[in-house]
Amino acid sequence: MSELLNDALNLEILENICSGTGVEVNISALSKSFKKHRNTIKVHVKELFEHKIIDRPIYPFIWLYQEYPLLVVARADLPRNEKIDKFLVEDEQIFAVFYVRDEEYNTLLIEYHKDLHTYGEWRKKIVAEDKIPPRETRYPASALFFSTKNIIKYQPNSPIHIMEERFKNGEEIKINGCKMNALHIQILKKLMFGDGIRTNENILAQKLKVHRRTIERRISELLKENILLKPVCRFPKFFVPPEQILVYYLVEVKKAKDKILNAIKSDAHVPLAMESNMGRYNLLLFGVFFSVEDHFRWEERYDERFTECFGAMKKIYLSPTMTASIDQQYVSLCIIKNRKESLRGKALIESVKDTHETMLRA
Repeated sequence: MSELLNDALNLEILENICSGTGVEVNISALSKSFKKHRNTIKVHVKELFEHKIIDRPIYPFIWLYQEYPLLVVARADLPRNEKIDKFLVEDEQIFAVFYVRDEEYNTLLIEYHKDLHTYGEWRKKIVAEDKIPPRETRYPASALFFSTKNIIKYQPNSPIHIMEERFKNGEEIKINGCKMNALHIQILKKLMFGDGIRTNENILAQKLKVHRRTIERRISELLKENILLKPVCRFPKFFVPPEQILVYYLVEVKKAKDKILNAIKSDAHVPLAMESNMGRYNLLLFGVFFSVEDHFRWEERYDERFTECFGAMKKIYLSPTMTASIDQQYVSLCIIKNRKESLRGKALIESVKDTHETMLRA
């Protein structure tokens, strides 16, 4: 574990910048980059935010994958009610929830855990605390386990390349009522790759009552230790641009695996890919497409390119209307919050211990 995460000030900085405090779009930098007037840039950026095409900029907490190296994809049979909805949104291990129709299951959950033991303890706890119904009243959940160390591609911004290509080919791109023009696309691409974003150290310094150079130095150290990634804007649904579909894929690759993995790494339709060992399935993919037809054409191209290389496939379509919850920073912010509370608890214990020893010496 990085010692940087045992420092109270570092945790305060992380909590702020991972939630977007002190992280801003740099209108001046974008204006110079595109040689456009500041007001023109400002209007276009405002439209991207108002139409909920992207979220405000944040620092991604990439340490999440060190803290929780176990990714769980679980199919569950859960009632649809306010109590369950509250649990799904507020639980600290649940990253995303989708309503699906898959055999006897109606909910797909993406969760992060430390290991199999803590996952099992979490499962027992949520039943014991009556957060989900007891096992005898529903179909038992079916969970698949993946190690985040087996991630072979992690590019949440990759779908922007698809949008850019379609726009260049003359296709109209309209998102949440906003008709995208060339400047929208260019700004969107910059922000999603972390360009044209700045950190306002003065705001953070004032809020945390430290010198701005201290803020600069601490953030630099957190970046160097790979606790953070540089600040970016992301699609509200993480991998998926608004009004597009996400496809959850389990794939059996029978041969030419290296060539297929290389193709996937360069494929803008696939923002996340992991090697797996789930029975006959040895690859987990999340794919992004404009439509189901678009997805079918993509599959056909792979079948033609890699003849007889694929075996069994299992896929679930996850459309925006089926998305119950994706708060990209929630799990990360819970990790930071818990570390802060643990640090305060240790400090309190030390304080009590010191007081007791002083009294004994007196």
